[in-house]
Amino acid sequence: METYRGLAGLIDVVSTSGFTLLAIAWLISCGGAHQQPTIISDPPRVAEPAPAPQDPDLHRPPPRRLLDIDWTKVSLTNDADATALWKRITPAGADWEDKLGEIPAALARPLAIAVLHGGNFTCAKPPAGDCAKPAYDVEPPADTAGFDDPCLRRLLALWSIAQLEDDDVPGVRDALRGIAAIPPPESQLVSAALHTIPEADQDARLELLAIAWRAGQHELVDVAVGTLDEAHLITAARAQHFSGALEVLSAEGHRAVYVAAINDEALAPRARTAAIADLVALADKLPADVSAALVAAVKSKDCTVAATAARALDQHGDHRFVPRRPRTTSSAALMRAMCVLASYEALQHNDEASLLASYLPARGLERVSITYDPLSDVDSDGDGDPHTSHTAELVARADAVLPELEDLIRAMPHCTGTICVSEEHEFRFVWIRAGGERLLSRIELADRPPCPSARTDKP
Repeated sequence: METYRGLAGLIDVVSTSGFTLLAIAWLISCGGAHQQPTIISDPPRVAEPAPAPQDPDLHRPPPRRLLDIDWTKVSLTNDADATALWKRITPAGADWEDKLGEIPAALARPLAIAVLHGGNFTCAKPPAGDCAKPAYDVEPPADTAGFDDPCLRRLLALWSIAQLEDDDVPGVRDALRGIAAIPPPESQLVSAALHTIPEADQDARLELLAIAWRAGQHELVDVAVGTLDEAHLITAARAQHFSGALEVLSAEGHRAVYVAAINDEALAPRARTAAIADLVALADKLPADVSAALVAAVKSKDCTVAATAARALDQHGDHRFVPRRPRTTSSAALMRAMCVLASYEALQHNDEASLLASYLPARGLERVSITYDPLSDVDSDGDGDPHTSHTAELVARADAVLPELEDLIRAMPHCTGTICVSEEHEFRFVWIRAGGERLLSRIELADRPPCPSARTDKP
């Protein structure tokens, strides 16, 4: 009853409101109806992301061991022990790197020394013959190459050199000498041997450089010679004839060395002509010692050196040695004069007249060109060869010049009689007798056929 009285009072209070009936209904429902409990469901499960794949370079499986050797029981006291162990290791072209990776550091040095003492590292020989392709790299060994294969042994030698310490070098000095004597195309192994000698041992380093130079490793030596001190550089230039040693020195600071280099026939011609240029550039007037050296050099065996010396003298007022046709009938003397003339004309300026006219008869120079076409199958000139074509012209004396000058200079050191050969051309000189003299009547310039492997025709 009390509840309803409360309700009646409430109804009286809110009777003026528009919500009277709604309020009564709400109160009755709250008091009389049973409220159902609210059910809260579990949140949906989110699938966990798949683990990211591992980087194979960072998570490599442990390598499979190739050698079944208990290294704790191995003792190496001499080369025989080390050689016996190498036979157990059995390196091959296919697996030598992996097997060497299993060798403990404590055993690496005696194994390396035994390899170097064993020698036999010459894998590739220089190409021979006109059509031989130049070799720039040494081919890797075959997968089946074994311990006695020289191509595998050169790789083992590279590994061995890297294991050496300075104290080991005297004991492998003979092995390093043998490596330094390997000719091109080998370079990597020779370079490693050259740099094995401690820089403080200048005598030993110069000795090894001299061996490599005689083997034809001129580029390697010219690069490595910069590690020599001044005294050994002078010796390298004067006694060993290293071009690179002369380049490290200077004409101003080592004048006597440069003057001697002008007439050093064992020195490369390019180094000798560079020495001439550097000495001439030091003063407007030629010093007496330089002038005397140049006069001697005009008789050099090398035509380029002779021409460079004659040119330097001519530009400083001494015109006696400008190339002129010799008063002789000797083919050898005439070809020598032509060789010097070619190098001299390469030094002339564009506005200077050619000196060839004095070698020619009054009618001029007959110039014959023989071109080679590997695709031609028609004998257009009737010489019996469908690949060649002849053209000829008569050039007046005043207009005549030496053909293909740069290639002619390359051909001149390779003359047989009156025929000189380069890689691209064959130059043939025809001399005639006229009034007790011999004059140059004709020059034939013939293309050299390509090597058989490059030709498109079939024999």
